[in-house]
Amino acid sequence: MDPITIGLAFVAAQEAVKHIKQAVALGKDIHGLVGQFSKFFESADAVHIASTKAKVSNVGKSNAQLGRQALEFAMHSNKLREDERALKDMILWELGKPQIWEDMIRERTRLMKERFAAERAVEEEKQKHKQKMADLLMYGFIFVGGAVILFSILFGGIAMYGVIQDKNEYEAKVAQRIKVIRQQQLTRETEKATKESG
Repeated sequence: MDPITIGLAFVAAQEAVKHIKQAVALGKDIHGLVGQFSKFFESADAVHIASTKAKVSNVGKSNAQLGRQALEFAMHSNKLREDERALKDMILWELGKPQIWEDMIRERTRLMKERFAAERAVEEEKQKHKQKMADLLMYGFIFVGGAVILFSILFGGIAMYGVIQDKNEYEAKVAQRIKVIRQQQLTRETEKATKESG
């Protein structure tokens, strides 16, 4: 939330307090002020949350500007806490309806816990999804790596088989050639021996 939006939320909360006080001073029933109370709490929560989780770009700001921003956040939050105490006192003492304030605080706490639990569940679900995607990616890499290794072994085996086959064919041809040469040599020797004896 930027400082302008925080300022607008603060002004809206102040306007809601002003309307509530005027309505009570005129004797209006508190039940008709639910909208104004809602407006106050929504705006006050926006300011409190923004002051603790300010996602404002601080790049390029001077120390004085950052100090001013921090002071505004602190003063807005402090004023809104005072306003909430004033509203509580008004309901408790001026209107004499402490049960309404207690019920509201109890219900608000319950709703905030539910919201926190829901946000946490969503965050956990996102984390599980990220983990699942990371696991799938890892399994994909393992599968591809395994396939590459398997194909490397397979093609290496085929290539080795081809080399062995070529070697065996070559050795068979050499053996055949040696056999033919010996046969020719034997034939010559036989012919020579026959000529000499005849």
